[in-house]
Amino acid sequence: MLLAMYAAAPRIPLALLVLWAIYKQATPALLILGALAGAMQSPDAGIGLFEHDLGKCAGPLFIAILQFFVVYLLHRSVRITPQTKRG
Repeated sequence: MLLAMYAAAPRIPLALLVLWAIYKQATPALLILGALAGAMQSPDAGIGLFEHDLGKCAGPLFIAILQFFVVYLLHRSVRITPQTKRG
C-alpha cells in the first residue's frame, strides 16, 4: 500500500494540473504537462527492463510512446505563435 502511494503521489497533482489546463484551454500548458507525463512513464519502463520483466517494461513504454505521440499531434494541430502588442 505504501509503495502504491509513493507511485501515485507525483501523478495525482499532474492529473489535476492537466484537468485545469483543459478547463482553461491552455495549449502550451497541455503540451508541457503531456511531455512531462510521458517522461514520467519512461523510467518505469527502464525499471522493468532492468528487472528483466516484460510486463513491467512493455506497459509503461507503450503508454510513454502513446503520450509523446499525442503531444506531437497536439503540437502539429495547434500553431502556437507569440502574441505581440499592436499599437
